[in-house]
Amino acid sequence: MIQGGDPLSKDSRLIQQWGEGDAGYTIDAEFNNIKHKSGIVSMARSADPDSASSQFFIIHKDSFFLDKKYTVFGRLITQESYDVLDALASLETTKDVNSAVPVDIPLNYGDAEITSIKIKNLSEISNILDLGEPERIISHSVIDDEGNYSNTLIGFSFHAPEGWTIQEPEKTQPEVSDVVVLGPRIDNFTAVISFLVENSNGTSLKDHIKDTRQNLQPIIDAGRLKILSEEDTKIKDYSAHITEAKGGFVLKDKIFIIKYKEIVIENNDKFYTLTYTNQEKNFDTGISQFNAVLDSFETTSKPKGGIPVTNFQLEIGIGIAIAIAVAATILVAKRKKKQPKQKF
Repeated sequence: MIQGGDPLSKDSRLIQQWGEGDAGYTIDAEFNNIKHKSGIVSMARSADPDSASSQFFIIHKDSFFLDKKYTVFGRLITQESYDVLDALASLETTKDVNSAVPVDIPLNYGDAEITSIKIKNLSEISNILDLGEPERIISHSVIDDEGNYSNTLIGFSFHAPEGWTIQEPEKTQPEVSDVVVLGPRIDNFTAVISFLVENSNGTSLKDHIKDTRQNLQPIIDAGRLKILSEEDTKIKDYSAHITEAKGGFVLKDKIFIIKYKEIVIENNDKFYTLTYTNQEKNFDTGISQFNAVLDSFETTSKPKGGIPVTNFQLEIGIGIAIAIAVAATILVAKRKKKQPKQKF
């Protein structure tokens, strides 16, 4: 890909900071299902989904790993544009990470300089390619304009709080959440509601909780996590287990006390784990949003009595083990500068 839009790159004296600039404001994510094929124009961002500003990138070679993670907003429409894209992508760039110039900046950066910009009406452009509709991802999940999310593959739906962002992390490991909902950033921390669906494979809920506790025990023994309360219960004819915990993390000499609420629901042959994570001091501010998510949560499976799972109204959360990893990752990522080649 090629990337531009950094106002700092107007000044060669700031070359060491190129790739870190923005317009002084950010734009909320508008992720969609358009594939990142050659010629697609999309917004650059940091780890925060809502951190896009003035930087953008144009795909040179198909990069589908970016799909649904960045905001596609345009594409090239003339052959001349594709020729220029090829020319820019073929420029020799810096590779020495120890040099005074960031990697991947053209050695002769003047060859990639934008000298002027003119906005034209489509009718003013000749030789437009017949590209048809942009290619889109065939997905099992749907998010409508009202924030209603449904996924036929993993079998559940919910309504996301207004202003929160839904993401589907790449499933690199079985314990990675299937869906996460990111809240607003407050005091350098982002609240998270995560969803994880696992096949029980004949394991009872009791044994599943026991296995989870064994995985957490080293963190508990090290004093990084404290179980505040837990109980077995029933929710809409389902067996469930509720856990509340908190843990401390130190990043860049700053201490974060993070609180979690978790519920694991056994639904026939699956475990549905939902987790709410936030700083302890801000935990109660997100409870109402979390309750609303639980209230709207539904699964497509039915319990033995034939009653569908609907309207969970308990003030509970899920996936403490996953939440620890999610929270720590978000905290580390948010402290990094905007390095364009670390974004993709």
